[in-house]
Amino acid sequence: MKNWLLCLVLLFYLNNRSQNIAGVENFLLASQQDQEILVQEYFNPLFNALQISMGEGWVKSAKTHKKLGFDFTFSLSAINVPESDLSFSNQIFNNLSSTSTHSPTIFGSESNGTYLVEFYPPDSDYSMSTSFEIPNGNNDLLSSGRLMLPNLQFSVGVPFKTELIVRYMPETTNKGAKFKSIGLGIKHSISQYFKASKVTPFNLSVLANNSRLEGGYNFGVNSQIPGENQSVDLRVSNYGLGLLGSVDLKIVSVYASIMQVYSKSSLNIKGSYELNYETSSDEIGAIAFQVQDPISIENNLNFLRKNIGIAFNFAFYNLFVDYSLQEYNSINLGVSLGVR
Repeated sequence: MKNWLLCLVLLFYLNNRSQNIAGVENFLLASQQDQEILVQEYFNPLFNALQISMGEGWVKSAKTHKKLGFDFTFSLSAINVPESDLSFSNQIFNNLSSTSTHSPTIFGSESNGTYLVEFYPPDSDYSMSTSFEIPNGNNDLLSSGRLMLPNLQFSVGVPFKTELIVRYMPETTNKGAKFKSIGLGIKHSISQYFKASKVTPFNLSVLANNSRLEGGYNFGVNSQIPGENQSVDLRVSNYGLGLLGSVDLKIVSVYASIMQVYSKSSLNIKGSYELNYETSSDEIGAIAFQVQDPISIENNLNFLRKNIGIAFNFAFYNLFVDYSLQEYNSINLGVSLGVR
């Protein structure tokens, strides 16, 4: 259920920020060598933030619920986006030049620059050229350099000192944007196999989890390039396996975890697009090309997450805060309601 709120954030972003990212489809005007580089560089910080956020907030203690014990947990993840990921160099392209040295990523600042495209098609003796404005970033999505994403999940105790964690969102559609997600985690106590666990407040568990998010957006009338059925499809998956340890006292719990995380995202730009160019040939003049489903890129992360936190325990709820060291470091604050 964590991704239910995450998806609402994405829906709000796509529906209310579409003017701010207008022109991203113009990346298709670049040469085939540069198209994927542009899309990858612009969207990479968003890929990273989503992939990392899907692995946040799974646990706040290594102690498992008793059978049929449960809780609902709400938390807020503040994911740090490094300053180096707010822009990218314009010196990395093959057939693309710019009036500025750097361009903003999706989390960058506004841009006043222009891309100049010129390349030779295969087996031709004339060049093709065009230009387009560099799309703006959306730096106002960050608060003090951090992307704020809410999380919601449900956990329940089952036999054998095991706990199931569920995250689910049915497909939601709004103004051309659609998302759905599902996630499942399992936490199993391994301290139960040691006699010392019965006389000490220390708990040790293993956690495995998997989350998946599928989304899409139809460009519709917002597209600056003629064509049909223009859309972008986004898929994100996150897998984690790790060890959790906590000292659980009556009023306070101190916990730490180390997780191996593998995450994968893909973005596909689909539909038909009419790309218009000027040529260096007086005989040919202007020329137009039709392309179909032009972009398909992937972004993979494989990293070790180290997490430490503290939870304050009350009768039917607890408050917690933790810090994660990873590709994008994060701080998590939350409240949990339930019966252990």
